[in-house]
Amino acid sequence: MTIRLDIGQLLPKDRVLLLAIAVGLSASFACGTSDSGDPAGSGVGGGTETGGNAPTGGATMGSGGRTDVGVGGRDSSGGTVAGGAPTGTGGPGTTPASGGQGEGGTTKSTGSGGQTAQDTGGQGLGGETTAPGSGGQALGGSGQTGGTVGRGGRSAGIGGGSATTGGTTGSGGQSTSGGQGGAAAGGTSAVGGQTGAGGATGSCVPTKTWGTADPAKPGPFEIQVENNIGPAAGEPDERWDNQVPHFNLYRPKDLSQGYCHPIVTWANGTGDQPPTYEVLIKQLATHGFVVVASLSSQSAKGTPLPQIAGIEWMIQENEDPSSPLYHHLDTAHIGATGHSQGGAATTLAGADPRITAIAPICGSRANITLHGPAALLCGGSDTMVSCSSVESAYDTINDVPVMLFNSLADTHGSWIGSIQNPFMVAVTGWMRVHLMGDTDNRSLFYGASCKFCSDSRVSLKRKMMDE
Repeated sequence: MTIRLDIGQLLPKDRVLLLAIAVGLSASFACGTSDSGDPAGSGVGGGTETGGNAPTGGATMGSGGRTDVGVGGRDSSGGTVAGGAPTGTGGPGTTPASGGQGEGGTTKSTGSGGQTAQDTGGQGLGGETTAPGSGGQALGGSGQTGGTVGRGGRSAGIGGGSATTGGTTGSGGQSTSGGQGGAAAGGTSAVGGQTGAGGATGSCVPTKTWGTADPAKPGPFEIQVENNIGPAAGEPDERWDNQVPHFNLYRPKDLSQGYCHPIVTWANGTGDQPPTYEVLIKQLATHGFVVVASLSSQSAKGTPLPQIAGIEWMIQENEDPSSPLYHHLDTAHIGATGHSQGGAATTLAGADPRITAIAPICGSRANITLHGPAALLCGGSDTMVSCSSVESAYDTINDVPVMLFNSLADTHGSWIGSIQNPFMVAVTGWMRVHLMGDTDNRSLFYGASCKFCSDSRVSLKRKMMDE
């Protein structure tokens, strides 16, 4: 039913009442619908805040929110924002941090010198692996200072290789004190390089064989002397400002004549240096020997002994294509000699199987296992090291040819200076016979009628020498 009301028919007071009812109904409908704002608006007190459905830092569009890249968001630097999900520097996101793993993260990139960078001298800081940089690896790597020219060394300082400072090989690496054929402790080759103790001989192939020569005269070779070279060997030495000394090398100047040159390793007396003994040392070099002379003034000390270190260096040089000694040395024939403390060092060194003949002068050690003939020389007038003490060492040698050579008039050092002194003739001749195969000079020492046997200047005792 429809009621129609003509407002014109109402009394004035009725009109006022009707208007009041209409206004009241209108106000009632308005209060039941909404406050200021709209369902998706951002008004205070509405269903959502600024940025959508979440509070500040919330799930959708808030600062640092879950799906938007806000400050501190997933791919930014700066860590997790309160209420959000992203991680900080070095975190699981896709942007790598500088210098490796960030706080709270799980992955890293490589920093300076890291996984693939070439860092000068080896392993970088904070990286996992390295590629060798300039001069090879340094920290924990395979090379150390002392490549082609180490401190005082022509082809190898300690740990040197065939490269320059910081070269390819070093202590604990592939090669040792020096050269291409050597090996450090923990390296690839045995002590002594490619031809380890008692191992294969060197690579020299002779086109000429040694003949004979008078050991009381200079030999046919012009010589060359190289001072203070090679690896450091022995113990710190007062003569060298408490540094570990190196070597002098005495050799034929021209090594290209087709010979394989035997090696002789020299040891000084207490407090002395090779120049004291250069008449003998140079005499040996003129006869074709390569003499490696330690600069140690305490030659019976050190591990290895300086004479042994000198041998190892020579073997390395013989296998180093950059060395003037390359394939010119007869590493199967090595002799040792020295004076006083150096004589004692010589008998000690004679225990090395690479040494095939020794001739210690005025000094020796007893009960040493030798691997080749021994001439023990003493001075009949020596009041420092008596012939009787040298004879006691002679008495303990029974398994190789051995000779006690007493130069009756000589004191501890009077023999130094003349190549015709019995000591000098004996040492030069002994090395020629046993290292060069000079059979013509064998009669100096061997046989019932040996030449020194009838020399009034000397007195001999011999064993296993066809006496």
